[in-house]
Amino acid sequence: MTTPPSWVMAIIYWLHMLATVTWIGSLAAINLLVLPAAQRTLKLADQLSFIAALQKRLEPLAWFSMGLLVATGLFN
Repeated sequence: MTTPPSWVMAIIYWLHMLATVTWIGSLAAINLLVLPAAQRTLKLADQLSFIAALQKRLEPLAWFSMGLLVATGLFN
């Protein structure tokens, strides 16, 4: 089995890091910025609907990032 060219490996490594930053960065931003602000300003019922809407919006991005992480991780 031949090794792929270095530019292919660089792109795969870059995609792996991009998926990592997207997934972990979004989790950190939600926990450090969004949820504390929502707790300070919204009532409990509004918080729950806001979190449900936020999850519905960001869940496809998280699944895509995790899938890309698995695919590029297996290739690496």
